[in-house]
Amino acid sequence: MRFNFWLFFFLLILAFSSSARDLSSYEKPIALQLYSETLGDSVSVEITVPSELKSQSNREYPVVYLLDQQLRSNYTYNLSTIDYLSSLQWMPKSIIVGIAFSRRSRISWTVPNASGGRADDLIAFMETELLQVLKKDYPIADFHLLVGHSRTAIFSSYALSKDPDFFNGAIASSVSNFDFGSALQQEQFDQFLKEMGSSTHKYFYYFSTGEEQYGDLHEAAVDTLHAYFMSRELPHNLEWKFYKHHVAHELTPGLTVANALSEIFKEYGRRIDVCFSLAKESPQKVPWDDYLGVYASISEDLGFEILPAELFFNSIASMYYNDYDGIYRDNSLHFTLDILLKAIETYPGEFSYYSWIGEIYISLNEVEKGNQFLNSAIDILNNDDSISETDRAAFVLEIQELKGGE
Repeated sequence: MRFNFWLFFFLLILAFSSSARDLSSYEKPIALQLYSETLGDSVSVEITVPSELKSQSNREYPVVYLLDQQLRSNYTYNLSTIDYLSSLQWMPKSIIVGIAFSRRSRISWTVPNASGGRADDLIAFMETELLQVLKKDYPIADFHLLVGHSRTAIFSSYALSKDPDFFNGAIASSVSNFDFGSALQQEQFDQFLKEMGSSTHKYFYYFSTGEEQYGDLHEAAVDTLHAYFMSRELPHNLEWKFYKHHVAHELTPGLTVANALSEIFKEYGRRIDVCFSLAKESPQKVPWDDYLGVYASISEDLGFEILPAELFFNSIASMYYNDYDGIYRDNSLHFTLDILLKAIETYPGEFSYYSWIGEIYISLNEVEKGNQFLNSAIDILNNDDSISETDRAAFVLEIQELKGGE
């Protein structure tokens, strides 16, 4: 079996089977207690970042706010859902921010200031104080997605309508008709719908309910919210969906969040299949402009930059290399090289790309150039402290065996 193909799957299995952390694509959460001048209170926050963050220098990450962090069952389930979708490359890896609500704050922080609560102050905390903390340590994109349930779903809906310049969307499980008929919150949402059409943002609003017969007393209010959406001509840049689940109130987040995230990031998820189709339509050259056009379109759709990453380089290079349908024939290895040489511009520290490039050059009888890349792969391996001595020795031996005669 070819070395690099085996290595790719070895590393993939290693990542998923590692017991060093609970999540596959993310580090262990970091707990913070932040005092908010705006709220005049402390806020419990948990920040979870992608494992790749330490090795990435050219990417910014969207921010997903998981509200109700104190409700550990749903919070942990949704955190794992994001990890699952990120690991399988269906949604971008994100900075995940869990925000906890105490019994005392869960009502007051989710009711607008004009109605006697502190929701506007919580929004201000997120947009200023919390944002400063995030920007200080992490490269974040201008994409902020709220995920809430029940009271925090009501807050998510209000926050999206109150400041659409900051928030891009909300996933609101077992929400209600603007806090069970709040005229103030409906007026705010009406204004949001009137003004959002002129925005360059695309907005996402996904909401759900269980059924009263299973114990979700929000069903009638959410049905009214659905009727509100169906009765209006909605702006072109609003993507929305209503889910009704045959479950109790407490179970709606687990069913709603996975579906909503899959919908929001569906174009991101299918990007490689689109690139496969473009490649098949271009047997005489690598359609780089078309590939980049796919990523530019997704970036415009989501409002932050999406760049080709490992999945793109590994998948497209493997497609050209294997050429199962005989589409590329004599161009197969040359197209593979084209992709891999681009890959090392983005991932200069990934030894497997260098070894694959070296192997291909040797296959093309460019032995000296091939050996140069294989030697570079060995140098990278020898300077990578994250690889065990046993694995390093095995990889180096396999690379040495690929070398051609000097």
